[in-house]
Formats: sequence, structure tokens, C-alpha cells
Amino acid sequence: MKRFAKLYISLILILGIILLTGCEKNTSDSDKKYTSQIFALDTVIDITAFGEKAEDAIKAAEDEIRRLEKVFSATDEQSDIYKLNNAEGTETVIDSDAYILLDYSKYINTITGGNFDVTVYPLMKLWGFTDKEYKVPESDEIKEALHRINSENIILTENYTVKLQNNAQVDLGGIAKGYIADKAAEAMKEAGAEYGIISLGGNIRTVGAKPSGEDYSIGIKAPDSADYFAVINTGECSVVTSGAYQRNFEKDGKTYHHILDPETGYPSQSDIVSATIIGTDGALCDALSTAVFIGGSEYASNLYKQGVNFEYVILTNENQVIAPESLDGRLSLAEGFENLEIIYR
Repeated sequence: MKRFAKLYISLILILGIILLTGCEKNTSDSDKKYTSQIFALDTVIDITAFGEKAEDAIKAAEDEIRRLEKVFSATDEQSDIYKLNNAEGTETVIDSDAYILLDYSKYINTITGGNFDVTVYPLMKLWGFTDKEYKVPESDEIKEALHRINSENIILTENYTVKLQNNAQVDLGGIAKGYIADKAAEAMKEAGAEYGIISLGGNIRTVGAKPSGEDYSIGIKAPDSADYFAVINTGECSVVTSGAYQRNFEKDGKTYHHILDPETGYPSQSDIVSATIIGTDGALCDALSTAVFIGGSEYASNLYKQGVNFEYVILTNENQVIAPESLDGRLSLAEGFENLEIIYR
């Protein structure tokens, strides 16, 4: 899968869950805890589960993550997405999960006004964000690639059959981690986990409700810092953050980041430094973190008011933290970041 990385989020749980390297068993009269760390999807993934069947639950989550990685990878020659991208426009039968996610990606492309588009892959390759061979493309190269960027080029038919027209190519890296986190959470619960947490390359997925009734407390990482600037209290959900400062390169004194605007072909320019999306649909949160970052703070507010099911915490380039009123009482600034201003709208 292409390295369409999401900004790493520092995690703080009220019950003191610590994500450890390797695996740790911690049994007590009240809880059984099992933690695991694996490398998949080009990132470090930490999983913690509580309950009598915590170890079985984590194994189920790991199996699901690795299964879907083989389906969604844009670079693994055995994956369904790789085969689709190299089918030269012919109809291709793909895995049901890949089909579902492509279909959902087209829907999200529509509701975001084109800000999220999985056909942006040719642009990502052009800028070198897929192989780290970074370069600033010529304007005519970008114009040529833009002709291939359009989710309408994804043609879905019956029996999980897909065709890419107009030399389009897709990469699900901007939505797949959220989808995979949800599927891994389902696998954990089916295997008997009482509750837990998945940290999947910056996509945080809480699993189940704590028996105590307490919320999970999740910190949002500050730009260019190991600290977090804000904390949100929430129940079972996904929390995904996008920012320009984790993946970028410098050329002739100018910095270029990896979040490309599908309309212009260049790194997006908005008033947002980081965009955090909270919601019960991991795939939607994953995709919206990109779309909102591209669109800006007013775009996020308007999309929220249209009834799309998500909440947001936006850090602007003017040191403002923008959030909907639904987060009032659940969002707080971290120590040392009192200079920021929270604005609810």
C-alpha cells in the first residue's frame, strides 16, 4: 500500500493502557490484558485488548489486518488493487472488500465535492511520494496526470467486477486504514474482547466500551512535536488526523507536502495545519481527514452542517482550534498549549 501516511496521534487512556513493543500479558482478578505490536501497512500497529479472551482477540485482529493488506496494497503484485491498476482498462474481478471500498470511495468523492479521490495515485507517483524519489514535476506533467484523476473513471459492475478507464489508477491508502481498523475491531469483539484499542499508523480505533463507563481520552499530536496539543474524551469510535508536516520534502528552499489537491495537482493550500476527524465510521473518518485538510476550516464546518456523520478538531495556521459545539465539554487543551484558542462553530 502506498505510504499515504496519517499523522501519528499520541494516545492517553484513562485506565493507563500502554502500547508496548512485542507482547505482554497482564492478568489480574479484575482484567486480563494482552498487548501486541506488529508492522503492517507500512507502519507500526499497536493493539491492546482486555478480557478473558484478550489474546485470541488480538490474534484475530492481526489476521484481519494482514488479510486486508494483501487485498488493498497498490505495490504488491499479488494484490487485487495492483492487478486492477495493471489491467490496462479491462474488466477485473476483485475481492469483495476492495469492491466495497472502491464503491464507498466514489460516494465519499461525491459528498466531499471531489476533495477526496482515490484516483490521485498517478499524481502521488509523479511527485515521488510512493517511492520517496521526491521531485517537483513540470507543469505539463501535472496537467497530463490531472486528465486521469476522476473517480468517474472507476466503473463498477456486477459480481465484483471493476474497470478503470482513461488510464486511471487507484490507491486506497487514504481510506483503507480506517476501513481495516473497523474490520479488525469487529474481529476482536467476535473473538471475545471486552474492550480495547487499535493504533494503526495514526488511525486510532477504540473497541467496545469500558466496564467502568469512563470515556477513552485521546490526545492529538502537535505539529513538529512529540507532545499533544488537545485531548478529546470519546466512546467507541475512530479518530484520524491528517497534517502536512509528517511527509514532505524541500526543494530550492520551499517545502512540499504529500496531501495533493486533486483539482490542482499540487500540495493543498488551506488554513489548516492539522485536521482530526472523529466518528463511528473509520473509512469515512480516514477519507474526510484528507478532504477537510484540503478544503479548509470553513469547508469542514459546512460539510458538518450538511449532516455528514462526523466531528472534527482543526488546528489552523492562526493558532485557533476549530470544533463543532458537540465537542464542547469533551475537548480540552493540553498543558503548555494554553496559547491556543478553541472556537466552537
